This record gives sequence, C-alpha cells and structure tokens, in this order.
Amino acid sequence: MSVWVKKKTWVNTSVELVGSSFAVLLDDEYLHTPKKAKVLLPTQRLAEKLADEWQTQSENIDPSTMPYSRLVNSAIDKVQANFDSIVLDLLAYGDTDLVCYRAESPRDLVLLQQKNWDPILLWAKKNLDVDLKITTGITYKPQNLTERQKLFKLINSYDFFSLTGFYDLVTISGSLLVALAVINNHISPLVGLDLSFLEEDWQRKKWGQDEESINNKSNKLEEFQIAFNFLSLLA
Repeated sequence: MSVWVKKKTWVNTSVELVGSSFAVLLDDEYLHTPKKAKVLLPTQRLAEKLADEWQTQSENIDPSTMPYSRLVNSAIDKVQANFDSIVLDLLAYGDTDLVCYRAESPRDLVLLQQKNWDPILLWAKKNLDVDLKITTGITYKPQNLTERQKLFKLINSYDFFSLTGFYDLVTISGSLLVALAVINNHISPLVGLDLSFLEEDWQRKKWGQDEESINNKSNKLEEFQIAFNFLSLLA
C-alpha cells in the first residue's frame, strides 16, 4: 500500500453500522483506504478484524502486521475498479491450470501427480460441472470453450471483496481448481498448498532439503491461509 499513517494517533477503535455495511472508527474518525475511500465492509466479523489490527498497533504503524487491512484496501481501491480485467486474469489460469499440466517422466512423479491431482479434476467435474483436460509437457493447449465459459461464470459471480481473496488463492497456488476446491471447503488451505507444491516437495525428497524453498513454502502457506481466513470473514 502506498499511503500509511506512520504514527498511531488514536486510542480506541470501534465498529459502527452504516446502512447495511460496517465501518471502522479510529476514535471518532472513520477509517479510509490509501485512496481516501471510506472503508465500508459487508460483515461485522471482518470489520472487527480490521479494528483489532489497528487497535493492536504500537506507536509506529507496521503494515506487515495488518494483512486483512491490506486485502480490504486492495478490494476497495483496486479490485472494485478493475473487476472485469481481474476476472479475465484469473480465467487465464484455467487454461494453464497446474493440475492439468503433467510431467512425462520420471514415473514416480507421474504417478504422484495422478494420485494427488486427479481427485481435484474429478471433484470439479462432479461438483462444478467443469471438465478440464490433462496434457503432458509444457506446450500450451487451451481448454474447451464451453469449460472456459463455465469457469468465467463462476469467477464473475463473486463480489469484489470475495474476488480479492480468491485472487490470492489462485495466484499463490497457481491453480484455479485448487483455489475453487479450497474456497468451497472441499480441501483445507494446507492441503491446497501441498498440492501446488507437489513437484517442489518431490524434488526436495529426491535431492535433499533446500532451506530457501522450505522458507518460501512456509511464507506462501501463511499468505494462503490469510486469504482463506479473509474469505471466511465475509461469510
């Protein structure tokens, strides 16, 4: 975020019902986004989470400790204004979905991908009526137009707050189907991230542990869980 209060100038935070939305107050001042839009939230639970983030700040504001405020600011200032283009960006993941692009060898990796990724494809076909095709190698092969249209309808049905959290699930995992399985509570965030790191984990077991990649996965899991929690707070 480009604009942040550097020093804490308030004592208390609170939540106030404004019409059908919930606002966050810092003492008697409404919370605004970096682009000066009043923060109006769809659920009391999310508003209380933001109020808590701002309440627990010390004298010097630390944006890195305010992930839910970051997501809200992104939703209001960015996603709301660019909704259609973001939907199309996410739809592109359906054409190159991680779980559809398989290794040709070695055999143990091929079998590992089949065991872990095939159930996601079967779940999507049964529960979302989306039937994506598997390919091997890295050559781009577009999915059927009918299936792309189904995915578009699903993604386009989200409001801009939900799309913000969903965007993080997709871009972190690299898989539209994994993100859909997580957001629909078919799998947990931990399982979802394990699916997206399947090949990296296989490589570590085969060639030895890599501290940098382990730390990267740990950081991604934290971000992935926050995105899932954000979506849960919208319910």
